[in-house]
Amino acid sequence: MKLIIVSILAIISMYSSEVLSCTESKDPATVVQAQVDAYNAHDVELFASCYSSDVKMQDLWDDTTDIVGKKDLLKTYQFLKTVPEEFKVIIEKRMVNGPIVIDYERLTGLSDGREDRLVFAIYEVRDGKIKNVWFPPHL
Repeated sequence: MKLIIVSILAIISMYSSEVLSCTESKDPATVVQAQVDAYNAHDVELFASCYSSDVKMQDLWDDTTDIVGKKDLLKTYQFLKTVPEEFKVIIEKRMVNGPIVIDYERLTGLSDGREDRLVFAIYEVRDGKIKNVWFPPHL
């Protein structure tokens, strides 16, 4: 019986170590990297755990708020469960200034043989959670 309990605890700790790295760290770069890792693992729940409950995501090219709240985030990112394994984000460059993290990201493994896409993402991290994300216009 003890062996079973120890085995279950070991499995839980292996899985939760990534969750804890996202929810316990208050370092903005660590939080943003945890959400990138979850995105690349196509783990929607782990990805969402990096965000505040009142998260806002906004495309700046049309000044509209595209996602408001974690429920909306979870719904929007369900596509991660069905994308090819090769689909991921590669961080080309990262800058950090206080709670702001700016990533120059390469989306790769896109379907239909589409070429990689380069985008900027600006994250605001507060209390160990991503509070706001802005996507500047594409050049």
